[in-house]
Amino acid sequence: MDSLPEDMKRDVVEFQQLQQQLQMVAMQRQQSSLALAELAKAGEEVAKSSGKCYRFAGSVMVPKEKAALEAELKEEKESLDLRQGMFQKQEDKLRERLSTLQKKFAEFSTKQQKPSGKEAA
Repeated sequence: MDSLPEDMKRDVVEFQQLQQQLQMVAMQRQQSSLALAELAKAGEEVAKSSGKCYRFAGSVMVPKEKAALEAELKEEKESLDLRQGMFQKQEDKLRERLSTLQKKFAEFSTKQQKPSGKEAA
């Protein structure tokens, strides 16, 4: 890496940082997807129930009206959907920048492999 120009060294460092960021955002999006799945399952169970509903408040279960609980679950789902969209946009931007840097590296590599001067016929 010592033989690389300074701007290319900076690009390599940026590329590595972007890869780490992409990994973190993908992990957060996956966690959010799991939370959405749990929320959907909870919504199904609440919809099936005909009696009292309960919800955890910290480590204690408290009774909740079915309609109130459904409203809370809907609100949480909307919030998670927004987060999912945000994570997806971040991933898309990171992937785009990574792709740009990869192309730049490929061009640099191609230039380095071309022989300098003219070849004899």
